[in-house]
Amino acid sequence: MKKPEWKNLPELEEFASQVGSFMEYWGFKKVHGQMWCHIYLSNEPLDASELMKRLGISKALVSISLKELLDFEVIEEVGKSPRGTRLYKARDDLRATILDTLRRRERKMMSRIMGAFSLLEKLDEAELQSHKIEQQRLEFLGLMIRMVDMSLDQIIKKPSGSLFDIFSMFQKPEPASTPKAPSEPPLHS
Repeated sequence: MKKPEWKNLPELEEFASQVGSFMEYWGFKKVHGQMWCHIYLSNEPLDASELMKRLGISKALVSISLKELLDFEVIEEVGKSPRGTRLYKARDDLRATILDTLRRRERKMMSRIMGAFSLLEKLDEAELQSHKIEQQRLEFLGLMIRMVDMSLDQIIKKPSGSLFDIFSMFQKPEPASTPKAPSEPPLHS
């Protein structure tokens, strides 16, 4: 049975574009968000040629972007199609995906910011004044940086009790084990 040809759905295109813009805002490429959106919402794994058709982008861009999405561990390879092409699906646990990204990117970024700030705050008052740096603003900025750093740690280390609890409402329930039929009582003689 031949698979029906993909027809563009304007609402999906617009939504994927907006997800792409959101992801771009956070330092990813827009195409990452668009591809992830199509893969995540699909009821079956997608291959590169399907993504090329859906998004109207080149094979090279799809290939590079798939590799990057695999590196970020937001998608995974799940086998091959009957044609032998690699199939991809989105990681099921969106909460874990977000937390992993925060650990890999934002945690490293905050560490670099903290390191650079610690060098700046070690300058003596005369050095700060000679470069027209306001001491109180520097101290306030240091406080804000530490608060963001602690908040990020709280989200990463203890996601329960945070906005991530909401995700548990939408997780697919674990398949229930098949109940065993009750055994028949022994026959009494």
